[in-house]
Amino acid sequence: MKVDSQASFIRFVYPFLFDGSTLSERKQSIERSEWKGNEQERKFRVWRLVRFPKDDLLAHVERYLNPPEGKPPTALLWQMDGNAFQSPAGLGASASWTMSVGNRRQIDFQLTNVQIALFRIGVGFLTIETNLNSDSVDDWLDFLHYFRFAGGQRSVQLKAQRRTGKDQFEPYFPPPAGGTEKHPEGVGTFMEILSAVMQTAKLTKESERWWREVFIPNQLIPFAVLYVDDQNATEEQIAKLLYRVRNFFPSSREIAPSKEDLNLDNPSLLPYADKMWFVFAQEGSAFVAFNAPPTDFFRRELPAHLRNQYFLLFLLTLHQKFALMNLSQEVSEHWLAGNLKERTQTFERIRNDLLDFTARGYFAQVMQRDHHHRVYRKWQETFQLEQLYREVSDEVREMHEFLLAEQTRRLEQRLNQLGAFIGLPALVLSFLSINLYGITAKDEGLHILTAISIGIISFCLGGFILWLLRLWR
Repeated sequence: MKVDSQASFIRFVYPFLFDGSTLSERKQSIERSEWKGNEQERKFRVWRLVRFPKDDLLAHVERYLNPPEGKPPTALLWQMDGNAFQSPAGLGASASWTMSVGNRRQIDFQLTNVQIALFRIGVGFLTIETNLNSDSVDDWLDFLHYFRFAGGQRSVQLKAQRRTGKDQFEPYFPPPAGGTEKHPEGVGTFMEILSAVMQTAKLTKESERWWREVFIPNQLIPFAVLYVDDQNATEEQIAKLLYRVRNFFPSSREIAPSKEDLNLDNPSLLPYADKMWFVFAQEGSAFVAFNAPPTDFFRRELPAHLRNQYFLLFLLTLHQKFALMNLSQEVSEHWLAGNLKERTQTFERIRNDLLDFTARGYFAQVMQRDHHHRVYRKWQETFQLEQLYREVSDEVREMHEFLLAEQTRRLEQRLNQLGAFIGLPALVLSFLSINLYGITAKDEGLHILTAISIGIISFCLGGFILWLLRLWR
């Protein structure tokens, strides 16, 4: 089996959470961000704002993602500028990159694109697109498995070198991530590069770590497109490769799949065309094509659709998943935090966030075409979004109603206490038929100071009785 590296690619997604109320400020910070050039280059900007792919989007969804000027966006998308991406003073994508797994495995690869997307609900994604300089299926499987561990787990490291002359190379590491001063041998982890890229979205008032983890710490989510060619491949070989891709197993992993696992009608597979499937898993997603026709549509147009429209659907469902998970986490964190007033205000905000998410982020349908819609619904089903939405909605509604009821009960209690404080002195004075000298009677009655003293004593006595009753309860 061989992989068509021209049509294939792998995107790795780093999801994170941030304060959604800072979206406008963060937009300005991202668009002002610059990296220092080398001696021949001035500072260059890092990002340029781009629009989400609009082809095949339903009109109202497209208006939310790409709103007219002056309208608040649901999300914003930036792509790394060419200079920042290619320059040795920036990310250095033109360098020679190698992923190593301890002393056991080395795979050469290329960085081909970097994007960052921020959603107003407070969910963001940093996406890195890669390609391999290999047609070996084993290389692609191993890269798909190991590159996810961006923090250096499982002894995964990156090594880079830059050409300085004919057959001459020197160690290289992106200067924003410490350069060769910090990595003299050009060896480091991909998380160091990700962190340096994330710093370009930091606000002045924020600490270095302005975002929060939402997935497995230091682990990326893959979105793979694999075009595999082998006219002699049997159905069992195809099923086993799909099984490896679905579980993100490396080529050396011993497997013993069950008969159901090798069934090409497995629920985690969605057929697209003959011997082409979308693969769905909690850890990521893939599209695998075996012996795709060598036509312009299948080898060029379809990969472009997968890179744009289908990846957007994947990103939208990931956004829905992590937004709902974050709202659920906020409910549990704030339920016992603070006094009643603070909790009520917090749950009012959470409730408003949920309503805003429902109106502008939780779509039953995003694209009109049948293939797109089936894939979108399948991702929602895989991530169990309907159950998660119902669970979060019930939590927020019940907690909010309870806090409002508690607030109403306390208000009624205070009004009753106030009535008792005011009513008892009034009752005493009216029961004694007291006249006030010079006010209600001219010749007789209590002096005003004496009446006030009687009222204060009655007020205190009433408060003491209420306090005793409260203790008794």
